[in-house]
Amino acid sequence: MEKIIDYTSNPEYMKNCASLMSQQDCMMEVIRDASKPTLINLEGFGQVQVGHMRQQSALVEQAFDMKIRVTVYMKIVIMRLVDGLATHLLFTLQKLVDHDMQHSIVNELMEPRKGGIERMLEESPSLAGKRERLNRSTKLLKQSKEVVANIMDRISADGQLE
Repeated sequence: MEKIIDYTSNPEYMKNCASLMSQQDCMMEVIRDASKPTLINLEGFGQVQVGHMRQQSALVEQAFDMKIRVTVYMKIVIMRLVDGLATHLLFTLQKLVDHDMQHSIVNELMEPRKGGIERMLEESPSLAGKRERLNRSTKLLKQSKEVVANIMDRISADGQLE
């Protein structure tokens, strides 16, 4: 059997709903007692005029209950909309990078008129200079090795250095 989860399973909803519903007794006391002031302060709503509700006292509890539930529910809806928007933006950016930019880069590299791959294979001038210096050093080291080998051969053949 499939388990159905609704907004009331959200702990934030239950906490906020209980907090606001705790004010219902105070409001009902003002509505039932005509000698009390008609302006009350409700947490989350501010100052509320309740004098006109005294004539409909039978429906006030139901209306208050519905108002609280809708108010708390709308906070959850707004949070889900914000989360959904952020998730959508993240998805769109990821799609842009993964799909669209990848195609652009591949097209740039593979287009023969622009010479993308040839451009990538070209050696930079600074790298070419370093390579040339290394080649000269390698050539000089090989020549030095031959000279040292000749000297060593003369020493071993004659027993002394000329």
